[in-house]
Amino acid sequence: MIETGESYGFPLTIAAISDVGRVRNNNEDSQGHAWLPDGSLFVIVADGMGGHEAGEVASGLAVQVVEDVVTRDPEDDPRKRLHDALLEANAAILDEGSRSGTRGMGTTAITAVLKGQQVYIAQVGDSRCYHIRRGQLAWRSLDHTRVQMLVDNGEITDEEARTHPEAGMLTRALGHDRMADGRPLEPDVIPEPLWLETQDALLLCSDGLHDLLEDWEISETVAGRTPDEAAGMLVEAACERGGHDNVTVTIITAGPRAGDYDPNYVPEAWQNPTTGQNSADYDTFDGYDEETEQGIPQAAAPQYLEQGAAAATPAARTPTPITANTGVISPAALADAQPSEDGNSKMMIYIGVAVGGFVVLFLILAVVAVVLYVVMA
Repeated sequence: MIETGESYGFPLTIAAISDVGRVRNNNEDSQGHAWLPDGSLFVIVADGMGGHEAGEVASGLAVQVVEDVVTRDPEDDPRKRLHDALLEANAAILDEGSRSGTRGMGTTAITAVLKGQQVYIAQVGDSRCYHIRRGQLAWRSLDHTRVQMLVDNGEITDEEARTHPEAGMLTRALGHDRMADGRPLEPDVIPEPLWLETQDALLLCSDGLHDLLEDWEISETVAGRTPDEAAGMLVEAACERGGHDNVTVTIITAGPRAGDYDPNYVPEAWQNPTTGQNSADYDTFDGYDEETEQGIPQAAAPQYLEQGAAAATPAARTPTPITANTGVISPAALADAQPSEDGNSKMMIYIGVAVGGFVVLFLILAVVAVVLYVVMA
């Protein structure tokens, strides 16, 4: 279904499709959007995990809680609202897991608030946000995966990441109070908003899409089409290639359709006309104060920026390349993969920590038993 509206006088068109795919029995993805009281458009895609109905509950709860929190206090900075909303969603999923006995459930989330031409983005997990202009695609999120960490550390190349056996291993997810490195869960929030031009497109999706389609296929499919046409074609393409996972796509265009594909257009830098900041920078809200161990937004600590204020980034950085290839599983690699019967097969690094904890507990109990035996003897 396609829907049109205006945000601060800027025309937006949105369509969303979620499909169970060709392998799984239930759809653990969830998506939502809402026109907020202040005139902004809110969108979210969440990819649940945990098997049976647990993933579906987690992703649905994330959509509900994030929308509720973002709707509150419309005068607050959208970055603060998105950041707080994801943390509240995390707490809600943890509470539900404890109450229902499904402690392993969790979900990714990619979410955005479109305020006129400005786009504020936040994420946890490996669901993605793409920005498409004249058929050229830029990543506006980076996966929270083990593979992405390896790429960032220079341990593997972008090409090797495509077929890496740990491509599905998340380092952050809602429903888990710790990240893979042991720190408290902290969402990523892009510190400066993107700036949309007429006929730009924004695409949010679960990994059921980006696992199976290359960046150029996604961008060329969106180019020149309305959001509902493009979303339908992308979901169909993913299903035709095996549909190993649920597939969810939300597309927003600035106007009735995306701009036509221009093979000669190479965006060296897409700048925000208000701040002049390169929109491809990936500074995020995952910085930590070593003394307090509290998550602080790198570009706005200790207070979030007021609308239009310049970001006080810690240090100048070389702009991140417009496109990146991280955490993508190639169709060839998927041909040999066996899907999980119990829902999403993503693995969490924290499981290893939990297993280690049980081993330590067992050893302690064994020592206590030996000591008691000696004393009794």
